[in-house]
This record gives sequence, structure tokens and C-alpha cells, in this order.
Amino acid sequence: MTAALIEARVAAVAAKDVEALVAQYAEDVTLFDAVGALRDRGRDAERARLARWFGAYRTEIGMKIRDLEVVTGGDVGFAHYLYQVEGTMTDGTEVSMWVRSTVGFRRDDDGWKIVHEHSSVPFDAATGAALTTLVPASGTAAG
Repeated sequence: MTAALIEARVAAVAAKDVEALVAQYAEDVTLFDAVGALRDRGRDAERARLARWFGAYRTEIGMKIRDLEVVTGGDVGFAHYLYQVEGTMTDGTEVSMWVRSTVGFRRDDDGWKIVHEHSSVPFDAATGAALTTLVPASGTAAG
């Protein structure tokens, strides 16, 4: 189920469906996003982040997930994967970049929910610049 939860994000992002994505998170989720604060907590923080992200694009946001690996045991699990974001922002900037993500899950009476999410891009230690033009090595893509 946890792999399906991650893969369902592709359609929700393309539709810019904030509530479909927020429903995947536990109320007390901890978020380490590639953009913004060092740490956010809770569904409301994720809802606000998604609204800002989606609002910054004038086109559909393309998302491809690859190299998804999921491990579960009992009522906890984690996944890590790479995802590509593509689209045109409201200012005309074309975006095509790969991001890495690690997600922690907990299963409760409502099913599997994301309790921790960490997304990032690598950076050049000498310059401090984000390395947004990196692409993953060959592999199997999903999404």
C-alpha cells in the first residue's frame, strides 16, 4: 500500500489537487522540504506549501517517480525515491529538475499515513549552489 500511496502522488500533482495530497499525511507530520523553512510540522503546513507550489505554475506540473524502494515492518515503513518535476512557472521559467525524497510511514486505523518527509537537491559545496541540472543514472522509471 505504501508504494501505491507514493505513486498516487503523480496524478494528484498533475491535477494540483492539494486535498488529495494532504490526505496522505498524518496530522502530526514532520516536513523537511527542499524549499522554505528548515522544518515544518502538521497537515496545515503541508497544505500551505502545496498551495504556494501549485500556484507558482501556470501549467500542469509533470512528475515522474523512479527508483522507488519501500520497506515496511509491522505498522511502520519508509520509502526513498527520486522524482522529476517539470512545468512552466507563472513567470515563464521552464522547470525540469530531479529531487530526492525519503518518506516515513505509520499505519493506524485510517491506513498508511506519511509521518515524516524529507526532500532535497544536492548542492555544490564550493559554491553553495543547488545542483538542479543533475539527472539520475540509468535505471527503471516508475510513474
